[in-house]
Amino acid sequence: MEFRDKPMQNLIRIKEKDICKNVQALLLEGETIVGAYKTVRDQAVFTSHRIFLVDMQGVTGTRQEIFVLPYKKVLHFGIQTAGFGDPLQTSELTVCFADEHEAKFGFIGQEELLAVARAISRCIL
Repeated sequence: MEFRDKPMQNLIRIKEKDICKNVQALLLEGETIVGAYKTVRDQAVFTSHRIFLVDMQGVTGTRQEIFVLPYKKVLHFGIQTAGFGDPLQTSELTVCFADEHEAKFGFIGQEELLAVARAISRCIL
């Protein structure tokens, strides 16, 4: 997965029933989903404790590579909100981890970005 190299852009919210079944199986008791999003094929699922990044592979997408990024390893994060005249109203979240990697997520709209930022804040503050 290229989350270390480039942002996941144009994330669109999906319903919980559409989340990858392997991610659903990895959820812990008491862990809640804050938001689930997808690009054309890949998914980013933000929970109350961590981020799941799902790289759908192969022609059918049945092979999946799943990365788990716990909030307790987050050093800091930043947000960039949409500007005036931005037709898609895109906003971006950058999350920096203790191992010096960062992950970037591009959202369509600002409300989704702020909900995810609040969840991360709850865990790192």
